[in-house]
Amino acid sequence: MRIVRADHPEVTIILPNEKIQVRPGDDVRSLIIPYVAVIRQALDSKKVGVWKGYTAECRIRQVRRLLTHYFYFHEGCISEQDFNLLVEDLLFVHKAG
Repeated sequence: MRIVRADHPEVTIILPNEKIQVRPGDDVRSLIIPYVAVIRQALDSKKVGVWKGYTAECRIRQVRRLLTHYFYFHEGCISEQDFNLLVEDLLFVHKAG
């Protein structure tokens, strides 16, 4: 991996052990709130990227995908349905800060 990164600095390879580890019992909400807020703000302002779809499901899926770049969710820490509801709550109800 070091060789790939040294020869191709434009390539970013993030291994699971380099991500923030989320284990069963961790407070997933408090861990992801700042990240969801930054992602939402960046996509709303269109400075970094754009929303790929206008429905809630599309936006939740896009934020979930981006969160997987920063976090490694261990099995049993949160179900897929609960994670979707959490992201939806942070995006649309509480506006993530």
